[in-house]
Amino acid sequence: MTMNKPASELHCPLCGKSKATVISEMDSFGFKVRYYLCQTCGFVYQNPGESAAADPAFYEETYRKLYQATEEPTAKDLRQQRLRAEYQLNLMQQHGVCRLWRALDIGASSGTLMQTIHEAYGAEMIGVEPGNAYRKLAEEKGFKLYPSLEQLQASETAKFDLVTMMHVLEHLEDPLGTLREIRTHLLNDHGFLLLEVPNFYAHDSYELAHLSCFTEHTLSEMLKQAGYKIMHTRKHGYPRSEKLDLYLTVLARPQNEPDENTAIIPERNVALKRTLGTLKRNVLSKIMPGKTWLPLEDKA
Repeated sequence: MTMNKPASELHCPLCGKSKATVISEMDSFGFKVRYYLCQTCGFVYQNPGESAAADPAFYEETYRKLYQATEEPTAKDLRQQRLRAEYQLNLMQQHGVCRLWRALDIGASSGTLMQTIHEAYGAEMIGVEPGNAYRKLAEEKGFKLYPSLEQLQASETAKFDLVTMMHVLEHLEDPLGTLREIRTHLLNDHGFLLLEVPNFYAHDSYELAHLSCFTEHTLSEMLKQAGYKIMHTRKHGYPRSEKLDLYLTVLARPQNEPDENTAIIPERNVALKRTLGTLKRNVLSKIMPGKTWLPLEDKA
């Protein structure tokens, strides 16, 4: 794959600075993938100019074909979505989401989370899903979906009580800008944002499609910069692991008067924390594989 931008044109998605060092290089699905560590704030990211995953067309069909060998939904993937949706619903109900009238799921996939929320709250559900086959499956469940956030905003004027983003933020070229866009144009003043991302200190994270790698600290700092107040953060491995905190799930609300110039608190020793987290993952995988990695399929 051709590298389009030199390192001098790097811009950290969190702090915007260009001083960075290469933290990792690998091949992923036949593409060269290079991750940078921001020397100012400690954020880990790909240069979009170097990544095929920064092309919006990548998610229409190519993404699923690369990751699942097919564009069509698979039984394993649908099972994971169902278990994750049940988990997210439980988290919302435990932490103050009592009523919903209108909700948006960005990266709606098969519509499983939309259906789970609709059944629990009776809310009107709208989704954004660029994958053609997955969007069709969600539409067959009776929901309205759009292929992009831009197309949704061109058609929908009413704001939402809840916006969900399950494993979406790490795929975006401008995650901070998208979070700000959601707060200012899509989310009600008293609404909720629910999102989940891989945890860089437990999850492998390094993948072609992951333009950003989040830690609990950098995710918190990005939400703060975007104008949100975090209500609850949970590190967990469900539905893949009992022992590893593979994921970071955050429930947040928009601040009434956000200060987008708030100083970013840098994260230190990122490479060391990553090494220690990877070591823990490898050791647990060897000594207790059954609990470290839960099955991808239901038992017969």
